Amino acid sequence: MNTIWIIAQGTFGEAMRRKILNVFLLVAIAIIIMGFAFGSLDPRQEMVTVRSIGLGIIELAGVFISVILSINLIPQEIERRTIYTILSKPVQRYEFLLGKFVGGLLTVLANIALMGAVFFLLVSYKEGHVNVAILKGLLMTFFQLFLVCSIAVFFSAFLSPFVNFFLTFAVFLLGSMSSVIESLGTQDSKKSIIAVDFFKVLHLILPNFGNFNIENPIIHPDVIVTNEFHYFLITIGYAIVYSAFVLTAAVLIFDKREL
Repeated sequence: MNTIWIIAQGTFGEAMRRKILNVFLLVAIAIIIMGFAFGSLDPRQEMVTVRSIGLGIIELAGVFISVILSINLIPQEIERRTIYTILSKPVQRYEFLLGKFVGGLLTVLANIALMGAVFFLLVSYKEGHVNVAILKGLLMTFFQLFLVCSIAVFFSAFLSPFVNFFLTFAVFLLGSMSSVIESLGTQDSKKSIIAVDFFKVLHLILPNFGNFNIENPIIHPDVIVTNEFHYFLITIGYAIVYSAFVLTAAVLIFDKREL
């Protein structure tokens, strides 16, 4: 664990110095602040719009930061040949991979925390009270990005950053439409058995990103929360367990890879 943490600290420090991530972060914060310029709307409608746009911007910026960072965690070390120096020391391959993942996740957490703090303070100031719902939305966004990072790291164990970029985004987009894919996997007289089975398998394999976006009933009308604590616990547990399986597969693949 100590080795993983040391690698994670180095990854976090290097990632926070990357200008492209800072650009995404600053642009996202600027857009969040600009989102409060809805003077033509009535106060209640204005805050609903602001909350929806703000959380959406944080999620979108977080996805870009997570993908761009995670797809380069391993290939960048191979390209610079620094991985040979690291693995020549008493460092196992799984420690290297998990350390890079944890370092990338810490970077995502720092960015989400900064964007979230700005958004939370602005909303609290605008509404005149502390809005706990914002914190819940940010928590779900982080674990959604937790899942995105694990998938990007998995692909980076055997794919180039270019292919990984598009593949991770494809998985994210398809996973965000999980309810649609599930409906396509239901049998009726107009669908072939092969198509139904294909969508059933696809729904089973793909991560369900839709469950993390419960704040918008228009986009996800099928998500009904009766017990919020239980729902959050199940959804966060799902992200952790799914990521654990994905990272285990990444470790096994990376361990067999010729460098």
